[in-house]
Amino acid sequence: MDAALAFLTKLYTETPWIFLSWPAAAMVLGTILVAVWSGAAQRLSVVPRTGAGLVGLVAAPFLHANAAHLLANLPPFVGLGYLVLHRHEARFIEIAGTIALATGGLVWLLARKAAHLGMSGVIFGFLGYLVAVAWFTRTTPDLLIGGGVLLFYGGMLAGVAPVRGSTSWESHLCGLLVGIGRAWLDLG
Repeated sequence: MDAALAFLTKLYTETPWIFLSWPAAAMVLGTILVAVWSGAAQRLSVVPRTGAGLVGLVAAPFLHANAAHLLANLPPFVGLGYLVLHRHEARFIEIAGTIALATGGLVWLLARKAAHLGMSGVIFGFLGYLVAVAWFTRTTPDLLIGGGVLLFYGGMLAGVAPVRGSTSWESHLCGLLVGIGRAWLDLG
């Protein structure tokens, strides 16, 4: 029990772990909020070209429609987030914040009229960032990470194809492009 408490204490109080643990906890709480408050998804999501939809630029990544949506986003957020954190611990918040806000802004400007929520735009941004970093630097560690990301997470790229239904492919595409753009600004 003491070991588990020590692990949790480290996870939620020490850098760099807090950069992933607190957003992950916020994702769980956001999913619970959506489950208990029927208006949360509509009021706190990115709703394109509406004033109220601007709230979603900050809130939407932490909201998920249901447990399945959360479970689809939480592992890749932690996995890809760890890789970005490992590469740029000192700049992780800046990189993640840029990806989240710019993706939300593009979705707000360009996406179809719907409530867009979830961390997948940020996840696709991390994916695009890591692969683009490998492309720009062409160093062995970055190429290994970029190749591993494509191997393990490359199947996600099918999510940028326009589809009908509740999947925000626009968030996926915008996140991917923003991640690539962020890497280009950093290294290009």
